[in-house]
Amino acid sequence: MVFHSPVRVLILSHPVDTPSTKYRVLQFLPLFKRDGIEVERVDIPSGFMDRWDLSSRCPDFDVVIHQKRLLPAWQFRALRKRARALVYDFDDPMIYGREGDKVTLSPTRVARFREALAVADAVVVNHAGTEALAREYGAKNVHVIPTSVNLARWTMKDSWAAERPVLGWVGSPANLPNLREIAPALQGRRLKLVTDEPIELPGVEVEFIRWDFETEPAHVRSFDIALAPLPDDPWSRAKMPFKILYYFAAGVPVVASRLGAVETVIRDDENGLLAGDWKAQIDRLSDAALRERLGRAGRKTVETEFTVESAYAKLRALLETLVKGDGRDRRC
Repeated sequence: MVFHSPVRVLILSHPVDTPSTKYRVLQFLPLFKRDGIEVERVDIPSGFMDRWDLSSRCPDFDVVIHQKRLLPAWQFRALRKRARALVYDFDDPMIYGREGDKVTLSPTRVARFREALAVADAVVVNHAGTEALAREYGAKNVHVIPTSVNLARWTMKDSWAAERPVLGWVGSPANLPNLREIAPALQGRRLKLVTDEPIELPGVEVEFIRWDFETEPAHVRSFDIALAPLPDDPWSRAKMPFKILYYFAAGVPVVASRLGAVETVIRDDENGLLAGDWKAQIDRLSDAALRERLGRAGRKTVETEFTVESAYAKLRALLETLVKGDGRDRRC
């Protein structure tokens, strides 16, 4: 479909430094502009009056995309009343609350989540696990649009040879305790951490590198084996760690926890390894040929399933359907 007159889209999201906004909104903006789709992205206000004023602008847009944040039910209904078409996008298990390492089902979040799904014309999720969650809580029109990777930024490593393979991990300091859980399997090995805080692990030779956006891809390419440990809790079982896709894009073989959402991306012994036994899986990757095979397969997975262009094409197709369905078909 070619739009004859500009389609206008309003995106309501968290601030630009939030991962979901970076990778599920900002990466698409140049592509929208390329295709002549006018997009305005606005931080979801905290104050009631600011939200009310913003909702009053909704009729000026063909589609409103509300990303993730759970509003009181009556505010979702007000937004739906004013929007010509409303999309709700989420990439986290929204029904749970997290405080430190404690994950609990929140009745307030459940009620708000049900309302968001009920009023939206379409619901967008990032993988099969969140699709199942959306349908369980009442969504009917669900579209899977994976969080995507800009391959122009993530080039693949060109060698998998290493006399003493370097393990690597990238993440936020809040997730460093996950490494403590698998520390016995890391003893006697070199571990490169790209994060904002150091950590000491007994018997592990740890190299701490402060995270920086510009240098992150090069540091990941220097890993010989990437680690993705997760705690076994409801949040982690539904959350797909986006960093796995970075490891894949860099051609680095990954060992990850065997949890629900992870298994939607990693196919054991095909494009990565699932643990179980962390030491045994890491030991297997002493074989450079296996590291190369899995690294190349991971890269291929991203190229075929998780590129920005392919995700954008799915989102654009959804917008076309919503605009046409609202009686404003703008085909030439």
